[in-house]
Amino acid sequence: MSKAAAKKAPRKKGANGYKMPDPIPKGEIVTDLKKQKWIFGSSIGVGGFGEIYAAALYKDKTPTDYPAVIKIEPHGNGPLFVEMHFYMRNASPNDINNWKKEKKLPHLGMPPFLASGSHECNGEKYRFIVMERYGTDLWKLFLENDRIFPEHTVYKVSWQIINVLEYIHNKTYVHADIKGANLLLDLKSQNNVYLVDFGLASHYTTKDEYKLDPKKAHNGTIEYTSRDAHMGVPTMRGDFEILLYNMIQWICGALPWEKNLKDPGPVHQQKEKAFNNVQTFLKECFKTSEIPTPISQFMTLLASIKFNETPNYNKFRDILVKGLQKLNHTPTGKLEFSTKKVDKLPSTPKRTKASAAETKGSAKKSKPEPKAKPVPAAKSPRGKRNILPLNESLNSSIDSVVLNEKCINGRDMRRQLANIDCDAEYEVQIKKRKTKTSPKDSATPTKPPAKRGRKKIIQPEDLSGSDSEPEIVTRGTKTRPGSKPTPKTRQKTVAKKRLSEYDSEKDMFEESLDD
Repeated sequence: MSKAAAKKAPRKKGANGYKMPDPIPKGEIVTDLKKQKWIFGSSIGVGGFGEIYAAALYKDKTPTDYPAVIKIEPHGNGPLFVEMHFYMRNASPNDINNWKKEKKLPHLGMPPFLASGSHECNGEKYRFIVMERYGTDLWKLFLENDRIFPEHTVYKVSWQIINVLEYIHNKTYVHADIKGANLLLDLKSQNNVYLVDFGLASHYTTKDEYKLDPKKAHNGTIEYTSRDAHMGVPTMRGDFEILLYNMIQWICGALPWEKNLKDPGPVHQQKEKAFNNVQTFLKECFKTSEIPTPISQFMTLLASIKFNETPNYNKFRDILVKGLQKLNHTPTGKLEFSTKKVDKLPSTPKRTKASAAETKGSAKKSKPEPKAKPVPAAKSPRGKRNILPLNESLNSSIDSVVLNEKCINGRDMRRQLANIDCDAEYEVQIKKRKTKTSPKDSATPTKPPAKRGRKKIIQPEDLSGSDSEPEIVTRGTKTRPGSKPTPKTRQKTVAKKRLSEYDSEKDMFEESLDD
């Protein structure tokens, strides 16, 4: 093998030019400065400076849970070195708890420092820091919700961030990189937000001279970078300006300069112009929608602060609190990131013991309920099928088919018979044409049709004078066979059945529906 082939492939670099670490195998064990052992889990993320792994304290057994994370980068990189020393000086659990008690805060989104150290793997030296593990970040939620957050959620999150800024400013540091990707939700409570990634943290200036630093110019994430950071000057008001840009983006969906972020110069100029005319800038952002009062007040107050001035944290918090009150929310309320409302179905009331007892008692005293009225045939499942026209001379509760002699052997009869419901009952009368009778026979008076109630029942004609006698087929099915009338009483029987059996409002499908 040649020497050229034996050479190790160069390590990849991140987008910002920093070397990225080689993958650390799962199960790798590292020892921190306090001689505690930590075991690596799976990789859970890659940043611009290094990689993040799930981790847990190692106690001679492979853990089933990984409640911490290890952030690791090559020794040659600088951001983790800055972050590690910031945490060591300013993020001890005792300091964070004491601050919470002093300010009477239910939550402070400042991650506590757990451990740090150096480690060598595969001939490469690394620097690492151990932190608590958190949940998803706000940027992912922002994209999942079509790049918009509810207004009240924006104010609640911002209220929590201001509390963290007050803490780190009190430690003489600024964060300088506030954004959705660096805001993580607590795994235990989804209503608590943590500000992470202090790789750009630095001491802010308190001098009267506004001294520019070209080496630090445009530090941060360009769309949120403050005007002071564009000039290389770390300031406390700069953190509030970065937060403001996030707030506007979360409500509007985008910032005016997001279309061209390659050149930081024009972006900086647009931000300067925005603070020269606050209302014009906000109208450009919100367009046709109304400008939220808290956003307008927040930006106006920010524009009045000097570069070396300590912000009035209470005033900024009050602006957000009043905005939340108008929306019927509180700063410590639930965080809702979706703007889509889901209509809740009415829930069935729970049955209590008292209601059950009342039901039993009332059942004993109450009279039997009256029988329900039969459902009309038109509303039954079978009634929906418009099979054949009904014969108006018969009871409306019985389907009837009347065919004249012309269509008995034709296609019309086959088509209509194919649509007949096999479970229904029909009375079929096949009538032949009446032959001409003598004048004497025609003088015989015919009986008028019988009337019963509201429904007309037509009696069959007296065909005794006719040469042809009507043939009558009685109704009946396999389960309900009809009686066979005698020839002498055939016509009489049919008339009686119409009056006694068919003149009923009972639905022929009532039994099947009850089943």
